[in-house]
Amino acid sequence: MKYYISAFACIFSILIKSQFSGSFTLPAEKYSAENCDKSIQNVYYQLSFVSDPRTNNKKEVICVLQLGEKFSKFGELNAIKLDSLTEKFSHQQNIGAKEMNLMSPVNTRWKPILLRDISKNIVTIQDKAKESFQYSENQPTINWKLEKETKQIFGYTCNKATTEFRGRKFTAWYTKDIPINNGPYIYNGLPGLIMELEDKKEHYHFTAIALDKKPINIYLRNEDKIFKISREKYREVQKAYHDNPNFYLGDSYDSGGNVIKEKAKAKPYNPIELE
Repeated sequence: MKYYISAFACIFSILIKSQFSGSFTLPAEKYSAENCDKSIQNVYYQLSFVSDPRTNNKKEVICVLQLGEKFSKFGELNAIKLDSLTEKFSHQQNIGAKEMNLMSPVNTRWKPILLRDISKNIVTIQDKAKESFQYSENQPTINWKLEKETKQIFGYTCNKATTEFRGRKFTAWYTKDIPINNGPYIYNGLPGLIMELEDKKEHYHFTAIALDKKPINIYLRNEDKIFKISREKYREVQKAYHDNPNFYLGDSYDSGGNVIKEKAKAKPYNPIELE
């Protein structure tokens, strides 16, 4: 299977930190999405994560858990902001410096998006490794051990629970005051909303910092450029890309028509799911 990088994505990733001026134009990115639900409550989390386990340098982003009646969605807040701008500008034939200066500061640092179909108990994950990928699976069962310890988080009394899931050991703090079986990303299965979640190595740490009841559309991007594959294939592609970022560029050839095997420097890879 071969994957091709859109010209817009290449240019945008190269110039994302630039300030734009002049009269240049680029073709507007296409936008298409399926509206699934509307949130009746939103939980905002600060996520501190380590993308490169060799350095343990931490990045911080704000994520949002949108809770609807039929669906919930979890992802970085900037992804929603960027999608809003992309949708707005997709009605134009071209974009220029003005539009790029609005979009370029809205950078997403944590790519996964998770949509949960609550009634069917199915989760759909979208993520990027240069190109966009999507897979669905039944919500996995997370076997929690309920502990006696409690602590206060954001004004709520929270109980402790621990688990080992897909290669990481986690400690969660959930509140029975919000009796919602949900939490950051794929993690659920407790008798209350998960307010804090951290793995033992401190590579991933989610902490609830705000709640509101602003109705926000719960949607899923569905452009043709999103490759729908299995979870197993997704993990294979992600590993291949991080081992060799030239994986996407296909074969290069010398003047004699011989394939040149080029391998780029490996990129750090520390996914939240190790298995």
